[in-house]
Amino acid sequence: MTSLGRRHIHRLALLGALFASMTFVPAASAQDEPAFVAPCGDGFEWSAEAGQPILFLCGWGTQGGPGLMVNFLNAYSAALTVEDEAGNPVLTISPEALAGLWGDPETFPSGFDDVTCAGPTGQAALWTYLHEGGLPAGTYTVVLEASFSHPVTDGFHTCWSEDGTRLVSPPDHLVSGSFEAISTLIVED
Repeated sequence: MTSLGRRHIHRLALLGALFASMTFVPAASAQDEPAFVAPCGDGFEWSAEAGQPILFLCGWGTQGGPGLMVNFLNAYSAALTVEDEAGNPVLTISPEALAGLWGDPETFPSGFDDVTCAGPTGQAALWTYLHEGGLPAGTYTVVLEASFSHPVTDGFHTCWSEDGTRLVSPPDHLVSGSFEAISTLIVED
């Protein structure tokens, strides 16, 4: 995968983490709330307790009109597999099932944390899957196989920091094609 593709994958994971932190209120114990796994990021390590529900969550954000989000959703296809230590799948989400997990895009004011963007609004969407039964103790490999049928842009090339530096160089497109993001989930007793 190119460094450009890797940067966009990390944006997916970071956006998912941001939404998860805004959505979930801490509970009395880890077993009372789901463990969090953002499989869109490559090389991350996640943890859970045996039997704890696991929330798989990824997202995509754009700066600009809703057309950028529609373009992304029309181009993106992915499947998720969680494998045990022997390489056996213990959870599989097909591309068709994962496509149905995306929530409705949310619109928000453009810009954030000392960043100004050219357009007045941005959009973000998430897909989530709650594995309610959790997993037994062990080390698992989480594999997200994804592809884009055509190039997409998130529009962040229209944003500048306070010192006038662009967040990313234009045109900020992902190349079409496939990529794989692999992370580790450690489930402890």
